[in-house]
Amino acid sequence: MKRQVLLIEDDDALRASLAQTLDLEGIDVISTAHFVQARRTLRANFAGVVLTDIRMPDKDGFEILALAQSIDADLPVVMLTGEGDVPMAIRAMKEGAYDFLEKPCETSHLVGVLNRALAHRELVLHTRRMEQKMRRSDPASVHFPGDSPASRDFREALRRAADSGRHILLIGPEGAGKKLAAHTIFAMSEGRDSFVLVRTPEIDPEGFVIEQGAVDLSVKRVHLASGSQLDCVISQVEQRPELRFIGSAEYAVPEVADRLNCITVAVPDLAARRNDLGVIFEVLLRHAVRYANAEMPDIPAATLAEIKAREWPGNLAELRDYANRFMDDPQDGALASRTLAAQMEAHERLVLETTLRNFQGKAAVAAEYLGLPRKTLYDRLARHGLRPRDYQGGAENRPNSSL
Repeated sequence: MKRQVLLIEDDDALRASLAQTLDLEGIDVISTAHFVQARRTLRANFAGVVLTDIRMPDKDGFEILALAQSIDADLPVVMLTGEGDVPMAIRAMKEGAYDFLEKPCETSHLVGVLNRALAHRELVLHTRRMEQKMRRSDPASVHFPGDSPASRDFREALRRAADSGRHILLIGPEGAGKKLAAHTIFAMSEGRDSFVLVRTPEIDPEGFVIEQGAVDLSVKRVHLASGSQLDCVISQVEQRPELRFIGSAEYAVPEVADRLNCITVAVPDLAARRNDLGVIFEVLLRHAVRYANAEMPDIPAATLAEIKAREWPGNLAELRDYANRFMDDPQDGALASRTLAAQMEAHERLVLETTLRNFQGKAAVAAEYLGLPRKTLYDRLARHGLRPRDYQGGAENRPNSSL
């Protein structure tokens, strides 16, 4: 990793001296006296650390610290201040500074602290790259993105089902993604030869035959199958141990689940994954763009707010249709206008969600940032069904593949 430090110091002579010292140690320095330049430089993937003075006439070091944490809570910030300022040091560490140094500081101590901070940053970024690589190779994360508990639990259920080797029954409302879930299970399973999709009306009890090999037989709308159709399919599955049945239905089908000893997996609808609607929409839109060989349009914040506030009874199919219309013309594809109150509610939800994500679910910090009493923040979060703990820890990155 490139050894890089963003140095923020308003004293020109000291800034030049520090930059020269770090340069001699083989550390690349981006030096500035201004908050604005720091804001332009810092990104979530910034491959370095921040060294900032605390006492500055414009924006002080604590505002630099808050900026860094809002961009990336794991970005190390080392803070400098005058000699003997113990209360300032305590505040800096409580607010999340990586370390605190008094001026003047011995070169060896300064370089040692920065080297440890750089090593920490390198480890964080390396771990993120590895996790991202693993997610890209994990069909469950690719096909069902999102940080909500419903999405995380569902992905884990798909992985367990794929590893079990047992027959599976996927239960969920129309359009929730049961067909995609069946493909995902097949993709995560080893030793399977082929995936065969059969729609219930296509099953002829007199002439239905499943191809040879280790086949995953996916039967759609099992709940609509007649008794003779079910007998035909189940008898063939029972006679051929190499077959795996992956059925899908809108509700439980005990005859199938009991006779085949199926694992039942509930497929959540979009209402259960409401907090993930933004990333789901972007993935659908990117898929539509790639398929049409078109340009990716900008997605206004107001559009995302509307998407998250709206009900999607048609689930993925309805949202996919909207993504296609939005790609063709973002204006014509705009959602129907709503009342001012509804639009304000949608915008408030977006602001709350964005703030929680930026501060890694730290409600106290979010409340202070938004200028709200903590109880008021919790009341508003409850109204929108948002929970701070859902935003704690590392968020999963948005996948590159389609739903």
